[in-house]
Amino acid sequence: MNLWKSFKNLSRFEFFLWLFSALGVSLSFLLSPSKDYLSLTASLIGVTSLIFIAKGDVIGQILTIIFSLLYGIISWQF
Repeated sequence: MNLWKSFKNLSRFEFFLWLFSALGVSLSFLLSPSKDYLSLTASLIGVTSLIFIAKGDVIGQILTIIFSLLYGIISWQF
């Protein structure tokens, strides 16, 4: 379960779909007046987990658990 190996298994389309999704999340963060880095991290992990879950890669499920924990922390803060 190596994350880099999972990235190498993505097709060209899937890689660019992930890349543009991550860039969209990052750009939204940069344009936002509030700078909550935990939310940025959770969002990027969420985007990454979705691409791997769609592929059926186990690393996607692990990333989803991490995303859920981060989202829980963010929700607890508010």
